[in-house]
Order: sequence, then structure tokens, then C-alpha cells
Amino acid sequence: MNISNDILNTGLSLSMEFGKNWLQPIDERLLEKFKNLTPTELKECNKICKEVNLCANNFVFYFPVEGKAALNFVDFEIFKKFMLEKYHWISGANLNQLYSQSCYYAYK
Repeated sequence: MNISNDILNTGLSLSMEFGKNWLQPIDERLLEKFKNLTPTELKECNKICKEVNLCANNFVFYFPVEGKAALNFVDFEIFKKFMLEKYHWISGANLNQLYSQSCYYAYK
């Protein structure tokens, strides 16, 4: 199965939405944007996006940097390098949002 980088990035962006769509499956919203996707492709994209989010969250959570005054998080450039080695297709905008959300979740 060959899902384009554009579709994966759109799906990833949808998977990080807050509000009423927070932690909701992306299938229907993705299908609105890419009407030719099959149910199998939608399921695979949803699976990949969940995997990416979990990977990012775990990386930030398990590699904190202790500061003198407060907890700091792993440097964005280290995070970016790690994520792009595993998921070369992630856009810059999605990397920034992944990092931001992962820091937020790790702080909670």
C-alpha cells in the first residue's frame, strides 16, 4: 500500500486536533479531503498516525532534561532528527506541533 506523504501529513494533522475531534478516529475527516481513499487505506493511515503520535509522546516523556529551576524537554533538533529517521515524510509544521503536544503531555 502506498499512501502519499500529503495524505499522511494531512492525517497526522487531523490526529493532533484538539476540541471535539481530540483523540477521535481520522477516517471520516480524511475521506472528506481525499475521496478516493479505500477503507483499507484509511485504516492504515489512522494506524500510522497513532503510531507517530505515540512515538513522539514517548520520546519526549522518556528523555527529559533536568534543569536547575524546572524540568526542560529534549531539544527540538534532537527530537526532529529522531522522528525524521523513523518517519521521513513528516512535514515541518507537523514536527513542530508533535513536539509541542508531546511536551504538553509529558508535563501533565
